[in-house]
Formats: sequence, structure tokens, C-alpha cells
Amino acid sequence: MKWSPVLHGISAITGIVGSLALVGAWIATVNGSFIGMSESHLFNDAIGLLLVSISFGIGTLIHLKEEDK
Repeated sequence: MKWSPVLHGISAITGIVGSLALVGAWIATVNGSFIGMSESHLFNDAIGLLLVSISFGIGTLIHLKEEDK
């Protein structure tokens, strides 16, 4: 089984959700909250999700290199 497509999919999904959380945090800055969540909560979610996306992206690159051997 090739792991790189799975890791790439997880990276893409978490990147999109993290970006949406960041946009929600910007909206919460103006309105005070967004979908019942505070600005700081959404920023923390965005940071965590984008770090997960980056780590899975790096894992994708590592597995792609290993699969080529």
C-alpha cells in the first residue's frame, strides 16, 4: 500500500479546515464570536490544524521518496 496519497489527502483536508478556521477567527475579530467560538479558540484551532497539515505534507514527501526506490 502506498502511503503518500493517504498522507497527501489528510494534509489537504487539514489545510483547508485550518484555513477556514483562520477566516473564522478574522470574522470573530469583528463580531466577537463566530459559530459560537471565540477569536482565540479559532486562532488556536487554525494554528494546530495548519501545523498538522505541514507535518503530513512532510510525511508525504518522505514517503514519495521512499516509494521511488
